[in-house]
Amino acid sequence: MAIVNKTYQPVQSLTIKAESDLPAFRFVSYNGQLCGDNQKSLGVTLGNWSNGAYSSVIVLGTAIVEASASINAGDKVASDLEGKAKVATTGSEINGRALNSASAGEYVKILLIP
Repeated sequence: MAIVNKTYQPVQSLTIKAESDLPAFRFVSYNGQLCGDNQKSLGVTLGNWSNGAYSSVIVLGTAIVEASASINAGDKVASDLEGKAKVATTGSEINGRALNSASAGEYVKILLIP
């Protein structure tokens, strides 16, 4: 499903200094970089941010994240190596719950879990 068919409802956003280039719709770590594999996220980028810029990150509510693999509605979601969404496995930090299904390269609406 294309991103134009997705809506999101940010309840709270924070500003963080990007410590690397941050693409839109990815999980971001607490240190301002893309989340690594199974890493707990601070939130999700809404736009593209350059290294050193101050970026807005959705930390509470729903957000749109690019999927790295198939995800079904209701799945617990974790971050992959590029900050994309994947189905959480045992030992993964849970960053949210999928509100729709998506395939790799598509966008999934996530209910963020702080």
